[in-house]
Amino acid sequence: MKILCVFLLLITSQFVHGQTTSISDQRPLADIQVQFLDQQGRWHRLQKIPNHRYPQELLNVEGKGCVISHFDISTSGQVKNIKIANIDPTRFSKQLQKVTRQLIRDWRWPEQEQQTKLTMRFDYCYESDKTRDEITQHCITQSEQECD
Repeated sequence: MKILCVFLLLITSQFVHGQTTSISDQRPLADIQVQFLDQQGRWHRLQKIPNHRYPQELLNVEGKGCVISHFDISTSGQVKNIKIANIDPTRFSKQLQKVTRQLIRDWRWPEQEQQTKLTMRFDYCYESDKTRDEITQHCITQSEQECD
């Protein structure tokens, strides 16, 4: 429970300093949903993730998909040992792996008392013919599917 509380504090403080670029009026519309895995093996969606600019590498290939990654956050707030566990679909694996690693590295994690191990899932959703609400709902639905 203590690690879950520390993690939620980490996430909350990161979002205060995170990117806040709005994509609501841009076409094509894209969304990124993020979840973390708790100690009981349940996924929890981050509700207040700011709208990050969809990675250009994925836009260039109309790429979308999911990535599950494991990484550590050191006591100084540095991300270490990023490992990609699953990527789907494999046809975008190079781009998905690159943008996920970069997104994790770009987050600003606060200093903490002990190193924390995290497992997170990133769903990248892209559609050229949906409204903002439709793409968000589509991405939430995608994030509830298996990522393998």
